[in-house]
Amino acid sequence: MFSLKSANKAAKLVLPSQKVTNRTAKYFSHIFLIAGFLLFATGNCLAIIDSTLQMQLGNPSGALVDPTNHNHYLIVRTVEAIDFSDALGEPNWASWDLTTSDVGSSGRSSSFFTDTSLPVGFYQVTTGDYTGAGYDRGHMCPSADRTDNTTDNDLVFLMSNIIPQYSVNNQGIWASFETYCRTLATAGNELLITCGPSLFNGARIASGKAAIPQYTWKIAVVVPNGSGTALSRIDSSTRVITIKVPNNSTATSPWQSYLTSVNQIQADTGFTFFTALPSGVAATLRNKIDGQTNNPAPLLLSFSPASGPTNSFVVIHGTNFNLVTSVTFNGVIASFAINNSNQITATVPYGAGTGLISVGSTYGASSSATAFTVTGPPSPDLAITVTHTNLFVQGDASDVYLINVTNLGNLSTTGLVSIMDVLPSGLTATGLSGTGWSVNLGTLTATRSDTLAAGGNFPQLVLTMSVATNAPSLVTNVVTVTNSGDSNFANNSASDITAISQPVIGGTNYSGILIGWDTHGVSNYGVTPFPAGTNGPNMAVTGLIRNTGIGTGGTAAARGWGGVSFSSANAAAAVIANQDLSFTMTANSGYKMTLSSIAEFDYRRSGTGPTNGSIQYQVGTGGYFEITNITYSSSASSGASLGPIDLSGINALKNIPGGTVVNFRIVNYGGGSSGTWYLYDVSNSTSYDFAISGTIAPSVVLTPLQTWRLQNFGNFNNTGIAADSYVNSADGLANLLKYAMGLPPFSVVTNPVTGDISTGYLRMTCPRSTNATDITISAQISSDLKTWTTNGIVVDVNSSTQFRAHDASPVSVGTNRFMRLNFSE
Repeated sequence: MFSLKSANKAAKLVLPSQKVTNRTAKYFSHIFLIAGFLLFATGNCLAIIDSTLQMQLGNPSGALVDPTNHNHYLIVRTVEAIDFSDALGEPNWASWDLTTSDVGSSGRSSSFFTDTSLPVGFYQVTTGDYTGAGYDRGHMCPSADRTDNTTDNDLVFLMSNIIPQYSVNNQGIWASFETYCRTLATAGNELLITCGPSLFNGARIASGKAAIPQYTWKIAVVVPNGSGTALSRIDSSTRVITIKVPNNSTATSPWQSYLTSVNQIQADTGFTFFTALPSGVAATLRNKIDGQTNNPAPLLLSFSPASGPTNSFVVIHGTNFNLVTSVTFNGVIASFAINNSNQITATVPYGAGTGLISVGSTYGASSSATAFTVTGPPSPDLAITVTHTNLFVQGDASDVYLINVTNLGNLSTTGLVSIMDVLPSGLTATGLSGTGWSVNLGTLTATRSDTLAAGGNFPQLVLTMSVATNAPSLVTNVVTVTNSGDSNFANNSASDITAISQPVIGGTNYSGILIGWDTHGVSNYGVTPFPAGTNGPNMAVTGLIRNTGIGTGGTAAARGWGGVSFSSANAAAAVIANQDLSFTMTANSGYKMTLSSIAEFDYRRSGTGPTNGSIQYQVGTGGYFEITNITYSSSASSGASLGPIDLSGINALKNIPGGTVVNFRIVNYGGGSSGTWYLYDVSNSTSYDFAISGTIAPSVVLTPLQTWRLQNFGNFNNTGIAADSYVNSADGLANLLKYAMGLPPFSVVTNPVTGDISTGYLRMTCPRSTNATDITISAQISSDLKTWTTNGIVVDVNSSTQFRAHDASPVSVGTNRFMRLNFSE
């Protein structure tokens, strides 16, 4: 069961995420598939829900839930968020939310645990790796911050939360500052904390499994308790405490001696903090050093160069720049970097005109004495996107990417516009087209020289491709657009992450010859039915059958199976006269069949034998359809070969369900009554003389949830990144919740569940996916967070698109009431 817990700030959403997956085996025995949201109401009728508690300030390093990213692998747990580095064997950073509700009486875990949930190929650091290292197993999120229950405390003892920390640091300054933070929480604050190691010099602990940092750092944003999320209560006056502590024996002073700014930590680590905050507020907080006051306003003294085009750099000189929150060119906001307190480097913004440069902070503003001249006329700005339109499956022959180009600028394009697509391994382009584009399939490029007006779109490009049978489960397609007049290169490239599923569901597929005949030892026209020399596994076939209109009189050639009397004038007449040859193929129940080619077709005809033929197929009880017409060679009296005949473009011959009979017939015509025709052993060997190749694969009927997993992850099983409890984005929402509510698994979603008391009752509302018919949503009430019941729950809406329920007891009663939503399969 996914655990839930209350908080003094009214409600805390505790999601399954890594809490389920990142546990040692002894904790799995009681886990079952149920996820929950919790809403808490007190006598003051406050009700809040927050799904992003552990990383509210943003993702400082852009870490991803990507098992191939060994440097910045994102882990989002109920107790903290971590950017884990497999290269370092420890976190790059950890962040968490701290309130008094997180501190209880569970005590400290007696053991450290190996994090077995790390991706395949990552080294799983053990507690034994630190034996004899000379360094403490230093917690990032500390044990004492997570003592609300044993489960939460155990989670911070996973070795992925640990760094090599010198004991003087860990047990002295670090412990002292941790205690101070908990004191601030007790005093009525919510703390958003981020910490980590920095400035590595190559040293590692004795086992070599973890790198030793030269410093440890911690950032604590102190937010007074109140309504709404902590993020909504942060402004430029919010207290920020940042320390940077040497990881050695000299760090013995009080923690106040190591105060610094977030800007300093950014310089040391290369990370960017507070990205979830408004840019002006973030810049102010990054410059704060706890205890400093009376910050002066910035003063702009000069800049260089005096002129330049859009996107060029301008260096601005002055004083008191350390707290600057905005730079504008003639009133247009520009991006900038604070080099030091006396210098800023800014980028001339798109759309700016000639005018004054201004810098500002929460303490004042200053403008230049002279104008900066923006050179060059208005310009185009091409942006490109790429998307895929269907589920990609290994072995597919015609999957599609759609490429679109838009002019976001304020001037029409001139000159050549070029697009290039770089397909990932496993995909092979088979077509590239678009109205007005000149395309080169070999180089995957497309060009055109007509103008594109500002705000306009070029006609869409369609890229068709085949998918290799061994293509990886996740690929990224990258496209770029170029034009000599483009003013902004930031949007000239786009990518599409594409999941590729296996065609095999529940077993192993077979690819190769599914049915074939060798006429090497045949004589006297051969028997009917003529048994196939082979058939693929998990399928049934019938032998070659001469229909009743085909004779076997006269002298037959050796090594050939066939007959005489192919005398009809056309194929339709031959069918009526029963002058055809046929066979059938059927996949067994539980399997599916895809036919790719007639891999071999060797024949022989006499001078008066049939001049033409038609190869036809029938699927099930439907009609016959022609695959191809054949003109038999007049010089084939000693044998000839047609070569492979492609079937991959015939959709009816793909993924044919088990039990469906596929009937093939060869209809020959245009010969004399005694003219002969055979399937013939041209090579005088035991190789096949007629054969069809394809694939036989197991198949099952997927549940809606399995189908969703397959579409998004290329895997329908409840494992790995497709597991119901796995979190694939920084919002902390597990896959099962994303599926149930119709949310994209890889995108960050803010507060999909809402709580309110606007009706005078505690109420919760959430969206639901129309496809998630196998998910049940319910609500429960508790007065003590221990005993939960559906008694007293009133379901207001339970439709295909929404669920809403409320507590029958009004909030005016003034007693503690807790409400949660459960999602179960």
